[in-house]
Amino acid sequence: MNARIVGSLVAAVGLAVAVAGPAHAAPQPVLVNGGFETGDFTGWTQSGNTTFNGVQCPGPGPSVFQGNCSAFFGPIGTLGGMFQVVTGLLAGDYYTLTTPWLPDGGTPSEFQVIFNGVTLLDSNNRAASASYLVPSFTVRATGTSATLAFNFRDDPGFLLLDGVSLQVPEPASMALLGLGLAGMGFVRRRAAK
Repeated sequence: MNARIVGSLVAAVGLAVAVAGPAHAAPQPVLVNGGFETGDFTGWTQSGNTTFNGVQCPGPGPSVFQGNCSAFFGPIGTLGGMFQVVTGLLAGDYYTLTTPWLPDGGTPSEFQVIFNGVTLLDSNNRAASASYLVPSFTVRATGTSATLAFNFRDDPGFLLLDGVSLQVPEPASMALLGLGLAGMGFVRRRAAK
């Protein structure tokens, strides 16, 4: 191996170790009632078409992702939704947003996840699922707070949402991100030769 390749590998490993090393003491963001365990929409502001939206607390079972409660949404004809301003963020830091939801296969239906004005997911007419789908996103804070919003439509039935979380990622995840970025730089560098 030539010195340039060895140098690139050493830089990649160094980046991964630096990223995986002791992280600064980042506070956890404040997301209120992501599991709807209050039995209502405490912490959330509803918007748009709120007809047929609510919270159910049947206890553990297929309609609940975790805990005892979940939210259901069934606006007809137009989108309805809810949002919340999440606080306690550090500008420039990355966070893991997880949004477990359960589609019923109804048509027309739509489910949107929006973080700070950026649409992360827009799923239309998703097939029914026997268990919750658990999309996860890496988002970056641009300030000390951000708006997390969901929009829904399900004319013939209900979409369920439960266990929404926004957390500081684990150091190992950041190390993998660092290695991936270093690897992409290495491949790009080799392709440029």
